[in-house]
Amino acid sequence: MPDIKVPEPISGLKFIDAHCHLPFPRPKKNDQLPSDEEQYREFFKSGGIYLITSSIDNTTLDLILNFIKDKQKVGFTCGWAPQTVTYTPKTQYKGNWDKWTDFITNNKEKFLAIGEIGLDFHHAQTLEKREKQVSELKKIFEITKNFGKPYVLHVRNATEREYDRENPKHRYNKRDGATKEILNIIKEFNINPERVMWHCFSGPDDYGIILPKQGFKLSVPSSAYGNSRWRNVTKNSPLDALLTETDSYYQHPYLRGPINVPSNARFSIAAIAYSHNVSQELVSEKTIENAKKIFNLDLVD
Repeated sequence: MPDIKVPEPISGLKFIDAHCHLPFPRPKKNDQLPSDEEQYREFFKSGGIYLITSSIDNTTLDLILNFIKDKQKVGFTCGWAPQTVTYTPKTQYKGNWDKWTDFITNNKEKFLAIGEIGLDFHHAQTLEKREKQVSELKKIFEITKNFGKPYVLHVRNATEREYDRENPKHRYNKRDGATKEILNIIKEFNINPERVMWHCFSGPDDYGIILPKQGFKLSVPSSAYGNSRWRNVTKNSPLDALLTETDSYYQHPYLRGPINVPSNARFSIAAIAYSHNVSQELVSEKTIENAKKIFNLDLVD
């Protein structure tokens, strides 16, 4: 373990993983993950009180539906991720899209929220691909805006090296290009910010202040424990706006690679407590309360 100044999670913490991917297609090489069942059991053994997993396409949706059918204290959000928009072959896209939209339209009682959805300008590096993500996101909001469901956003801005050089003056070629576009779309469809969680919030830093003032919730990944960048983007955000997540199997507290597990949500608590100079117990209480509220969870502690 590297030299990390953040205190370790204390024993006895209660927590909610507001966003993970369990089950999920496993990496082909160096798979060090416990089995899905082991991860589920360890989550509750370690202090977890509710686990929220997320689909990104039809394949992961099917995996989740099969996994959770005999599980307690687990729910899922139903997503069509921006990576799915970008990487699904054109010959398969319409059929896959129709299947997904049919599910969300006819099975609203089965899922907690719509997500993850959003924009990812790292994976979409041309104007054409970015505009495709924008148009598909608008379709999702158009279909779901009256569902009464919250939303889970995946937002990744382009870094300078990922700017579209063929369209250098385009608004997407900015440090907050994806963020601003998301906010414009949310306003266009009159989505209530209080019903929106920015999963694995990555900044820019000033939005850690701006977004909570508008009512949005921000989710802090377990990697914030060992990475000051992830802590700094929310260090000035009020506790009332924060949730904890792992985004597992990625975003390990201090190691790189796909080896994270949902029980590591407690490291998010430790990271927030450190950045805000408050007790881990307080962070646990606040983040659980925030998750209950946005996902409408009826839990008895």
